[in-house]
Amino acid sequence: MKIITLKDLEANFDEILDDVSENKQYYRIQTEKGDFMLVPHEEYEVLKETYQEWVEEPTIDPAPLPIQYLGDAEPKLEI
Repeated sequence: MKIITLKDLEANFDEILDDVSENKQYYRIQTEKGDFMLVPHEEYEVLKETYQEWVEEPTIDPAPLPIQYLGDAEPKLEI
């Protein structure tokens, strides 16, 4: 994965799209409003199908990884 700024994307748009298309490269584009991804379509489809299967048939991990909060770290509650 390559991480670039929005300015880099604008300046090198054609080269970046070629890299995604021909080399199957992932790009994370950093913006002031949040990051987003450029992903080859074929790989996006695999990710989408995997996610759909996971949502449709959730399973409980019989041996979840232990989580330990250290120092001042606290769990973040997302609403």
